[in-house]
Amino acid sequence: MNRHAKIAVLILAIFIVGMTLSVAFAEPVSAKKYKNKKSLTVKVKDGKKTVKVKCKYKKSYQQYLGLKKKNGKQYSVSVCYEKKNGMQHGKKGWWTSGTNGGMSDYAKMGTKYNRYHPITKLRLH
Repeated sequence: MNRHAKIAVLILAIFIVGMTLSVAFAEPVSAKKYKNKKSLTVKVKDGKKTVKVKCKYKKSYQQYLGLKKKNGKQYSVSVCYEKKNGMQHGKKGWWTSGTNGGMSDYAKMGTKYNRYHPITKLRLH
């Protein structure tokens, strides 16, 4: 292997070990249901297109999770409540995040925060 390939493999290995350790030792986000609703509908704006993604409450994850395939893309949305400051995003309250392509290249992502209620409109950048 040439020098550049060895450096790339080393950086990738460090990244994978770091992500594994951060997930293993992180405290889980303790989410709650919003007014005992079983599902939330989030409008995701992707350029000029708007997609409605229905997010169902998953008790095992303690989050609202939704997935919809439309326009040749896969939209995934999660809505969670953070009880403590400094854990996932750093602020106590409701977090809504979504993407139109998972972890693939050129995927657009968006995240919004509100202290008192979940965000149901999200714009991808």
